[in-house]
Amino acid sequence: MLILLIINFSLPGALNQGDRVFYFSARSLGIGGISDVLENGDNPAGSGLIRENFFFASAALASSNEKRGLRVYDSYGNNMGISTLSNNTSTNYNFAACALVIPLKSLRLGFKYRPIWDFNYFYRKEYRDDFYQITKIVEHKHTGDVHSVAPTIGFNYRFLNIGIEEKFLFGRNNREDKVIIPGTSDSISQSEMELSGTTMKLGAIMSPNLHFCLSYSYSLSYTLENEDGEDLKYPVAHSFGFMYQPAGRVPTKFLGEVAYENWTEPIIIYKFGMEHYILNNFTMRYGFCYFPDYEQRQIWTTVLTFGLGLKTGQSFFDLGFAYGKRDYSNSDFGGLDEELENLRFDESTSHFVLSGGFTF
Repeated sequence: MLILLIINFSLPGALNQGDRVFYFSARSLGIGGISDVLENGDNPAGSGLIRENFFFASAALASSNEKRGLRVYDSYGNNMGISTLSNNTSTNYNFAACALVIPLKSLRLGFKYRPIWDFNYFYRKEYRDDFYQITKIVEHKHTGDVHSVAPTIGFNYRFLNIGIEEKFLFGRNNREDKVIIPGTSDSISQSEMELSGTTMKLGAIMSPNLHFCLSYSYSLSYTLENEDGEDLKYPVAHSFGFMYQPAGRVPTKFLGEVAYENWTEPIIIYKFGMEHYILNNFTMRYGFCYFPDYEQRQIWTTVLTFGLGLKTGQSFFDLGFAYGKRDYSNSDFGGLDEELENLRFDESTSHFVLSGGFTF
């Protein structure tokens, strides 16, 4: 069976505000990145759905492939195919989200850590003469990411759950540009950017019964500051989610989430997923996510996801996999020094996330 999976390292995103980490855990990834309506998701009100002491941790592997090429035409104007300019693959391993929640009657105390923006990006292009000898090599390398740590307070009253968390943000964005010309010294320029900031997130979840949930969360705008004054600004975000499980003997949950972010031009992010239970201990998950780039809405990414879950007693393990492809067909490729009218840009990403935890 074909398994498909996530995340993106776009040229516009990586060079400016970073690429979003649109999922929270392996379970979230498996259902299209949905997290707002989950008990162990990114909504601070989700802690109200947890009845026992809860802990989980995750690890992630991300792989990105970027190809650039030019359409080639013969003397009669017939398309002969695409000549490859560059083909770059990069792989990153990192510690992903983790959380601890302690329920005290109607009160919930928690602590969360998660990556939220990713700056990792690598580009290399070789220039050759008519004899196919290298005349110049250009490399651009970005490394870094932004993380958040957040103490969380939640309250549960009957079917209403509310929560609030204060996020402390920190990260870095390092860049290295290199030009290599045979027979001469390499030209290298480097920059380092340490980032920090704070923001707040509020949320609410209504769960009148086991078969239906509605959620809403609100994230305040924030600024990531650095010593050089090159601050990065991020907008207000609203997120709405739902979960529905048909009554009776249908062991399947249908989930959805829509987020609205007010960048220079507002964008809307769509996430949909299904969670199918097998013998109460095994879970299969499928999902879909669609989001436009925050700088050019003409650029959009489609992500297909798949996940598996296993619960044994007080422990659980989840695996998520996603494949994402970004469409640049309507981009103006601003800032690229290529023959823009013939440029073809192909970018795909894959993500594996493994989560494990227990209740006690």
